[in-house]
Amino acid sequence: MKVLIVYPNLPMMITPATSVAIFTSILRSKGCEVDLFETTLYSDHENSGMLYKSKLGGGRGYSINDLDMQLKPTNQVLPDFVTKVNNFKPDLLLFSTVEDTLKDTTLLLESVCDLDIPHIVGGVLPINDPELCLEQEHINVICRYEGELVLSDVIDNFKKDWHRTKGLWYKHKNKIYRNEFQPLVDINNIVPDYSLYSKNRFNRPIGGKVRTTVQFETYRGCPYSCTFCNSPMTRQINKNYLRRKNIDSLEKELDHYVETLNPQYFFIIDDSFLARPKNEIFSVCKLLQKYKLPWWNNTRLENVDKDILQAMKDSYCDRIQFGIECGNEKYRKDILFRNVTNATYCEKASILNESNIPYGLNAIIGLPGETRDMVFETIELIREIEGYDGIGVSIFIPYRGTKLRHYAIEKGWLNKDWVSGQGYLHGGSALKMPKPYLQNDEILDLSTKFKHYCYFDKQLWPDIDNSTDLQKFEDIYNREFYTKYAIGGNAHKLRRLKSVFACVSSPQTDIHNIFAN
Repeated sequence: MKVLIVYPNLPMMITPATSVAIFTSILRSKGCEVDLFETTLYSDHENSGMLYKSKLGGGRGYSINDLDMQLKPTNQVLPDFVTKVNNFKPDLLLFSTVEDTLKDTTLLLESVCDLDIPHIVGGVLPINDPELCLEQEHINVICRYEGELVLSDVIDNFKKDWHRTKGLWYKHKNKIYRNEFQPLVDINNIVPDYSLYSKNRFNRPIGGKVRTTVQFETYRGCPYSCTFCNSPMTRQINKNYLRRKNIDSLEKELDHYVETLNPQYFFIIDDSFLARPKNEIFSVCKLLQKYKLPWWNNTRLENVDKDILQAMKDSYCDRIQFGIECGNEKYRKDILFRNVTNATYCEKASILNESNIPYGLNAIIGLPGETRDMVFETIELIREIEGYDGIGVSIFIPYRGTKLRHYAIEKGWLNKDWVSGQGYLHGGSALKMPKPYLQNDEILDLSTKFKHYCYFDKQLWPDIDNSTDLQKFEDIYNREFYTKYAIGGNAHKLRRLKSVFACVSSPQTDIHNIFAN
């Protein structure tokens, strides 16, 4: 049996997909011939995806050549896909789809609809909004939940009535059939197989270098209920969705990566790395010591303590990324469901600064009901925290399956039929809020100036307010901060370096001289 995995990925989001690797492993264990078609390297603009994100940090500007990759024009996606299908002649098409790539999925299916090849569309979107998926003319079968057991059963029963496999929903003659769910997957049983990816696809810009980076999960799910995130949706389907890998299974997996991929860097893709019992954190860190490789993770700032940070440092943790999201405590608690105080954030950051582990902070702007003053509360909180070496700021996207999307619809700020697409990732806000709440032009302006308000002394804020060209500020940031202090993680040691970076430690400082030097 031949299976073509189709991954309509966002352009230049280059990290190989773990889901693809998991399904490759399952399919090959069943004796299937497997191939991959993805849209990652189809783009008309090099400055997108991870290259875009790396440049947002203000550091070195990477090019596609640095990653040893080549781009193809976007208009070649469909012809290349048709050619791939005609040459490979798959018995089954297997799609992994998120909301931003729904349109791409439907176009790909439409391009080969005359071949009448069976297909399954899985991923985050079919979990969060299965009806939307099946409303699409060319989507007939979706995987409603986790795909591992579903795929295995489909392959076993493909010559029979495979549409009736538990975990699938399908439509026939405009009627939707909803099969019951599969049980939860034992995530210890599968070692992902990344062999469909070329070696250069593991090149990733991190910390001023391009490194061979392998990502993996140590647990699946999230215990938190943040309203802007669709991860909590999984617990509505099964309250036991959060599962953690045992150490023996994780070691087997990492040994495999070291042997087959020769990584220089690990990226742990857990929703929140520290969302587990403390003893388990120590066990994972002890295992990671074995490989002596730097690693990066995302987690929540309120969960750090000295013992945990020491264990992470001893296991070669290279950086941590924390989501602050919003500086208004009441809004963060009541609307975002993140019950933590600003004082706690600052206290934990002080402990973090003592650990000498580099870290960055993330924020969201354009939240439903957010005002300009609230954005500056976030900025002030970040300025108070100090010690970070980078800031990520995102414009709020009301993804399906999130409580914050429903909140925006109830307020009349979002059309209930709105669907995210690639253009909304950097194209402004989907919300239409009345004043005094943020307007789209304000959101776009603040998204470009946010980090400058955080980094530069307030004496420079009027210049930032009135600037239509931030290049001078970017030049100062690149010259005085990022290249000297952020690279290598020294910012947390030297704090904000106000006497060097943006230099406005004295009221007598000549701003024009700063720009001139």
